[in-house]
Amino acid sequence: MTTKTDYTEQEWKTLMEASVGAGMYIIVSDVSLTNMGKELVGLTNAMQKQPVAEGAQELVSAIVADFIASSKEQHKSWQESGAGSDPTATLLGTIKEGLAVLDARGTAAEKAGFRTWLMGLAEATAEAGKEGGFLGIGAVRVSDQEKAALEQLKEVLG
Repeated sequence: MTTKTDYTEQEWKTLMEASVGAGMYIIVSDVSLTNMGKELVGLTNAMQKQPVAEGAQELVSAIVADFIASSKEQHKSWQESGAGSDPTATLLGTIKEGLAVLDARGTAAEKAGFRTWLMGLAEATAEAGKEGGFLGIGAVRVSDQEKAALEQLKEVLG
């Protein structure tokens, strides 16, 4: 098992960004102002409640605790780091960087558990709001764009 002390400050920040990035990738894949708030709440709830494989529980718990404890300014700097670029490409890059950090330092159980947890975050985010339709009629839980983003994320996570 690895702990926060096994990572540099930048590596730990990268792992935290990858965690948030999984859900944000889904949100930006099909931006809907009416559902963005629901999906952000869905992501936040999933980070705290999403099941984690036993071998990755300590690592994920520490990441979530630090995410919750981090300041609003930190979250703002994460958002601004991708300003002016393609947000989906930026977020996929962030997720890949996080996976590379974990691949270099984490145990096999942590690597597998973290990837599964990230996919769970993305799925929970996608299902947090309904997309399309008119006044709720014809809306779907997961849009075609979100389905495509989930498939792309599955490929990245392996």
